[in-house]
Amino acid sequence: MPQTFRDAKSYRSMLFVPGHKLDWMLKAPKYGSDALILDLEDSVGMAEKPAARAAVAEAIKELRAKRIGLFVRINGWRTGCLIDDLNAVVLDGLNGVMLSKTEDPADVAALDLVLGELERSRGLPNGEIEICPYPETAVAMYRLYEICMASQRVKRAGAATGPQPGGDSARSLGIQLGDESPEAAAFAAYSVLQVRAAGIVHVEGAMTARLNDPDLVRRNGEKSKRMGASFASAIHPSHIPIINEIYSPSQDEVDEACELVAAMAAGLAAGQAAVRYKSSMVDYAGARAAMDLLKRARAAGMNVGDVPALELPA
Repeated sequence: MPQTFRDAKSYRSMLFVPGHKLDWMLKAPKYGSDALILDLEDSVGMAEKPAARAAVAEAIKELRAKRIGLFVRINGWRTGCLIDDLNAVVLDGLNGVMLSKTEDPADVAALDLVLGELERSRGLPNGEIEICPYPETAVAMYRLYEICMASQRVKRAGAATGPQPGGDSARSLGIQLGDESPEAAAFAAYSVLQVRAAGIVHVEGAMTARLNDPDLVRRNGEKSKRMGASFASAIHPSHIPIINEIYSPSQDEVDEACELVAAMAAGLAAGQAAVRYKSSMVDYAGARAAMDLLKRARAAGMNVGDVPALELPA
């Protein structure tokens, strides 16, 4: 049976904004990220969380008319904060929630049920609020496939470069990492395998906590893209232009994809399922890859021109 992939809106970049800073949240769209992550977890102290919930709710109401994704990082289960977070932020305009410190599939399944109840009670479309799980322990990373399969709301996950230096996941694994340690690659590959096996094509890449190192942002992004990432988050606005550039197809890539699709269309019209393109033979797989790239280009706002429509077997 062909694998079914979970479709969702493509974002190249997602910018974290502290949830207790209403003025920061309201001005954040000007920095050019495709989506915002309004944070109610680590960037907000316990005493500030009630006011932060109200501020995030206000920000969602103010920003929902803009063409920008709106996500909220909520506190995890077992903190005593999650239900209060959801009650405040499940509103018209919310695109998804990031579930901090996801431990097992039951965490995602339970959140799915609560979101469904809130959607129904508030007259919101059922099932449209995404869940983005954040596995931050060894057992969670080991069970990432099951976590992703626990709800169809899970449509993006990661990360494509494995544990980050100084993070909870590296501590849980007991490994010592620098900003570009190759040791993380094994964990990254395993994570990408699990996410893609679950039918998820929106894979998160690396994020750095170093604010004034654009070269590191670029190296992390390029490595993540090679590892299968399609987007990345950032904690500083200066990282957004670099991330957007990395996760947007280049004009050369778009031109080549258009030419390849045109060649395949001509071949199919002549009854050929494989055609010569430049110095290579191209078949359905190559055409699918080209069409995926053109889809990402359109999502990034690029003009790809008139491209022949291809009907390919699954």
